[in-house]
Amino acid sequence: MPHPPRYPSWALIFVLALGAGLFMVFVGFRAQHLVDQRFDPYFFGKMGASIARGDGFLPFGTLISRRAPLYPLAIGGVYWVFGERPMLVLLLQCLLHAGTCTLIYNLTRRLFGQRAAVIAGAACAVHPMLLRYVPDLHLETLFTFLFTLTVWLTERFSRTRDVRSGAMLGVVFGLATLTKSVILLYPGLFAVAVFIGSARAKSRLPIAGLATMFVTMALVIAPWTARNYAATGHFVPVSSGLSDAFLRGLIFSRTEFITLQKPPYIDAENESNAYFRDLCRAAGTEWQRDDWETDQILNKEMKRRFVAEPWLNVRRFFVGLFTFWYQMTSLATSTVAGGFALVAWVFAVLGLRRAIRERRPAWLLLLPIIYLNLLLAALLALGRYSAPILPCLIALAAFGLDGLLPKRSAPRA
Repeated sequence: MPHPPRYPSWALIFVLALGAGLFMVFVGFRAQHLVDQRFDPYFFGKMGASIARGDGFLPFGTLISRRAPLYPLAIGGVYWVFGERPMLVLLLQCLLHAGTCTLIYNLTRRLFGQRAAVIAGAACAVHPMLLRYVPDLHLETLFTFLFTLTVWLTERFSRTRDVRSGAMLGVVFGLATLTKSVILLYPGLFAVAVFIGSARAKSRLPIAGLATMFVTMALVIAPWTARNYAATGHFVPVSSGLSDAFLRGLIFSRTEFITLQKPPYIDAENESNAYFRDLCRAAGTEWQRDDWETDQILNKEMKRRFVAEPWLNVRRFFVGLFTFWYQMTSLATSTVAGGFALVAWVFAVLGLRRAIRERRPAWLLLLPIIYLNLLLAALLALGRYSAPILPCLIALAAFGLDGLLPKRSAPRA
C-alpha cells in the first residue's frame, strides 16, 4: 500500500516559490545585469514613506500621477508599523509570490488534476517574469497575486453561485482595481460569461451573487473615488492615464521599437514625454503641473488622433497583441520574456484542446488572458503588463504538458 506524501504538495510549492523569491532578493537581483537595478523607479517607496509620515499623497499630485493607491498604501502601512525598512516590503513580496503559486496550484488541481497542478505551481515558482518584480518596488507582484486570487474566486463562484462568493469576489476585484485600474472592466465581462453559460445550460441565473459582487466592489473603490472628487472636483473612479497610455502606445508600437532597434523604455519613453510637454506647452501650461489638467489635454489629443488616424490605431492594436508578451527593456530581456511566453502558448493550446474535449471549464483561465491582452493592445502593450495573467497561461500549459506525459498506472492492491 503506497505511503501518503510526508508534506502536502501545496506546501512544497509554497516553499519552492518562497525560496526562489528570497534568492532573488538576496542574491539574484544584485548579481544580474539584464534589467534595471533601480530599486524604486516609480517612486512607490517614496509615496509609502510620505504616507507613513502622515503627509499622504500630497507631494505626488492630485491624482498621484496616473497611479492607483493600494501598493503605496501597503508600503506606507509597513513603514508606519516597522519604520522605513524596504527589506520588509521585499519579504512581503516573497510571501505574495509564494501565495500566487499556491493559489494557481490549488486552482489547477480543481480544474485539471494533481499532476497538472504540481507542474503549474512549480513553473510559476521559478518563472523569471514573475520573479523579476519580487526584489524591487514594482506593483506587479501584488497585482499578480490579487489578479490570481480573483481568478481563483471566479472558479469558486462558478460552482457555488451564491451571495457569499459574490461578496468575496467583489472585495478582491475592488482591491485589484485599486492596485491597477486595468482590471476595472473585467467583472462586467465575467458577468456576461456567467449569463451566457447559464443560458446555455438552462440553469438559474445567479443574479443575487453577481449583484453582490458589483456592490461590494463599488464599496471597496468608493472611498478612493470620493478622495479623488474632493481633490479635483471631478469624478475619477481610480486613476487617470487612459489617454497617456493610448498616445504612448502609438509611439511604442513603431517599427524601430517593436523590433528593438531602439530601446523602447529609453527612446520611446523620452519621445512620449517630449510629445506631452509640447502638447501642454501649446495649451499654455506645463506637463504634470496638475494631473487633471494634463489628462484633459491628452484626452483631447487622443480623440483627435483616434478619428484622424484609424489605420494607425488598427496597426497599433495588432502589433500590441504580440508586444504584450515580449516588449521589455532590451533585446536580451525581450527574448527571454517572448521565448517563455511562446513555449507556454504552445502547451496552452494543447491544454485548451484537451479541456474542450474533456468538457473542463478552461474559460475561467482563458477569459482573463484574452481580456488583458486585448485591452492593453488597444492602449500600451508592454511585456511586463503580461505578468498578472502568466499564472493562468501556465495553468493551461501545464494541462497541455500533462496530456503528453505517460499516464500514471493505478497503484497495486
